[in-house]
Amino acid sequence: MKKTFFATVIGLSLLTGPKIGWAQSDEKLPEPHAPYLAPVPDYGHWMVTFKYKEAPSNGAASATGDPTAAPSVPGAQPAPSAPDYSSPTSIETIKTGDLRGVTLTFSDGTSKQFTCQGDWVLSSTPKGPQLSIASPQAIPYVFYTIGFILLDGVTINMSTFKEAALHNKVMAFHYKSGAVDVWIDPNSMLPLGAKQNGIEVAYEFLTPPPRPFPIPKDQADLLQKEEAAYKATKSMR
Repeated sequence: MKKTFFATVIGLSLLTGPKIGWAQSDEKLPEPHAPYLAPVPDYGHWMVTFKYKEAPSNGAASATGDPTAAPSVPGAQPAPSAPDYSSPTSIETIKTGDLRGVTLTFSDGTSKQFTCQGDWVLSSTPKGPQLSIASPQAIPYVFYTIGFILLDGVTINMSTFKEAALHNKVMAFHYKSGAVDVWIDPNSMLPLGAKQNGIEVAYEFLTPPPRPFPIPKDQADLLQKEEAAYKATKSMR
């Protein structure tokens, strides 16, 4: 998966800054203005939870790219040689600089943790740590955590703005870009929710962890080894 993990949040100052309350349906929101969506933070911690309208068909994952493809069944039993990481029930992302920690949780309660740096994705297995390259085809949700899940390629500006409306009892800016509906918090300019075909997601932004966040030792050792080999190879070019 090339370039892991779906990209956009604010800095810590926005997370802790003063807020204006827009919780009531009778409140009048001003029109949105640039920036319409805060960028993925260099230093942040957020959770994305999923709701699936119906059991999707096996194989494809539309929530991160192709709006015409159906996502695979959440919690479906994958083939041992090809784990299915395409339909989690939640994804937790911790980001410090170009380092990301990603935890995918599935409907059966199991989870899988990944550490990402640049294009590299590390995971722990019974046979030891593994290193792979991120791509939309392999572990797609890890690839898309570089940005905000479900918002890759989505246009959010006045051309796609629909209205200011309640979303889960909170006033939000509602955008419609192609097959994707997006609701943005008017205070933080961070996403509150998104919907595409039969998939709905909710975003929750949490307190950032101490930096740098700890990496499993086996993954840290492998990452250090690969970085050294990469630098040695690069110096020979």
